[in-house]
Amino acid sequence: MMITPSNLYHNPIMKTNIRGGILMLTFILFMGCSAGMTLTNFQSGEVLKGKFNQWDRSVTVEMPNGEILSGKYSDVNNSSMTFGSAFAYSGSSSATVFGTGYTVGGSGNAYALISSKTSKLLMEIIVSNNDLSGHGFGDARTNDGRSFKVQY
Repeated sequence: MMITPSNLYHNPIMKTNIRGGILMLTFILFMGCSAGMTLTNFQSGEVLKGKFNQWDRSVTVEMPNGEILSGKYSDVNNSSMTFGSAFAYSGSSSATVFGTGYTVGGSGNAYALISSKTSKLLMEIIVSNNDLSGHGFGDARTNDGRSFKVQY
């Protein structure tokens, strides 16, 4: 029997593997999409829950009264790009080498100014994060004077 794409797809084992591969790829793509964060009021101990989405850079925080604050964040990471080249000559032979390097990791900073659609409440969030782990911490404050410690 000749193996063709049609034969592979109609084979029950291959069909299961293809579906499993598609499911795994979908899971991997969406795994890093949305993450939760905790905002703790340092004076009262009140805890708020929030989320941020790495794909569209959105941030949402639910206030104790159910009011939702939302907006976008901006971040700066600590990555760099390096270029280099070398030339070697020996007798009648020569060689040229060119290379690039990309350094990632370290820490970064993010800033968000989120707002309510039903009131004039605003929240400013400033955090430092680890680019590799995706975890971070920082501070948040509202325009009515409340301050929070942020962890994610």
